[in-house]
Amino acid sequence: MFNDGVRRVGLKVDLLSLFVVLMLFTEYLMFGITERSQILLFAVIQLLLLTGLIAVTRGDAPPRARLLIPGLLIGGVFALGVFSLLPVGDPLAHPIWSVVQSTVPGAGKSISLEPVTTRITLLQLGGLVAMFLVGTHLGWERERADRFISYLTIAGIAYCLWSGVSWLTSPHAVFGVPRPYGGERLAGSFLSANTAATLYAVLTIFGLMGLTRPVLRVRGPGERLRPSEFGKAWPQLILMALALTCLFLSTSRGGLLALTAAVMLALAMIVWVKTSRGSLSGGVLAVVFGVLFLGAAAILIGGQGATDRLTTTNPMNEDRLQILAAYWPSFLKAPWFGYGLGTFRSYTAVTMNGQNALLLKPLGAVHNVYLEWLLQMGVTGAVCMFAAVLWVTLATARGVVRRTSQQALGVACVCATAVYAVHGLTDFSLESPSLSATLAVIMGLGYGLAERPASVGATRRRSRRAQASSTSAPA
Repeated sequence: MFNDGVRRVGLKVDLLSLFVVLMLFTEYLMFGITERSQILLFAVIQLLLLTGLIAVTRGDAPPRARLLIPGLLIGGVFALGVFSLLPVGDPLAHPIWSVVQSTVPGAGKSISLEPVTTRITLLQLGGLVAMFLVGTHLGWERERADRFISYLTIAGIAYCLWSGVSWLTSPHAVFGVPRPYGGERLAGSFLSANTAATLYAVLTIFGLMGLTRPVLRVRGPGERLRPSEFGKAWPQLILMALALTCLFLSTSRGGLLALTAAVMLALAMIVWVKTSRGSLSGGVLAVVFGVLFLGAAAILIGGQGATDRLTTTNPMNEDRLQILAAYWPSFLKAPWFGYGLGTFRSYTAVTMNGQNALLLKPLGAVHNVYLEWLLQMGVTGAVCMFAAVLWVTLATARGVVRRTSQQALGVACVCATAVYAVHGLTDFSLESPSLSATLAVIMGLGYGLAERPASVGATRRRSRRAQASSTSAPA
């Protein structure tokens, strides 16, 4: 994939693709972005990037893909977020506002327990939508998608190499800052090894799918697969080997099982792509790998991992079960609208009691993305968000199966999304703004690729060739 893209586009640099990759890896190197000021800064940058893209392309980008349904669903999330800031009073407002009013007369009763934090989170969510649309534009053009993956591969290799060297020289700290937990586990530039594991698993998926590109490439009559085709994918092989090594050194049970589930899903999609047009056995194999994907995800709840700590404890260990048990009653107290976006500290304070205070006090997240969203936005907001992600992912998978080019890249985007979805059962990687921005770009890239008409790439390539020939022709 990398070599093919470089050979096709020569030495020409795609500034948009390069900027997006550099921005994401800059966020990783800033501990994944943990400060409120950093979150605001990058949200503004992301929104300005989308605005600039629309201005430069005179409104032709992002492309007009089918965005009505996911747009309405995300619009519902924003509407509910704004609604949570209104002074709605009783009975929708949380009873804790009555206590606040006793010390701050005139304070409005709202659904959100932290209105300022909710406003910041809404801006951050706007930045994520912008990154999804930018990713859609990247996927809409074949050459641009190839360049983006080329830059991602180079940056991923460099980051994994740096992670290993940094860990060997200073296993307990990141840039001199002591890691608060995780012992000697490799955590890259993040303070949590489990958060880093999601990134390593995603990079492993992109490396693996780059190696499978020769298998998925549509061939002419009598054209055979040649071993030399795999040799051209050596950058992806290096990326996969380094990222997988980093993942193992992170000893993240959830990360390894999420990768296993994603690989099973990738195999299911590959079998379906290659055989679904008339092979019953191929369809059966796809179903088998799909079941294995679900099984790997289910292991997170009751199974055991591999090697050392993976064989001694379950991913869903006793502490995590206690965390979920502690927060569940809080969700039941506000099931429809939750406590407001970004209000983890407040509903944790409401949840704590004499029995669970020692367990909850050091936490920075709920350790379950799905329960986290239920607590923040209730059933109404969580359903809108989950439905939008599911709709885009299924539309991407359907479009990838129907395509005849760049199928490996499309499968990689779907399976990378699966890594987030599965690991989110037991961890909080999506709470890292850098990794949520990465997911937004990946989902947009896959969706743009899947929605792209077959004629778009060919038409634009012919147009570029015609322009080149006209400018080089003698007057």
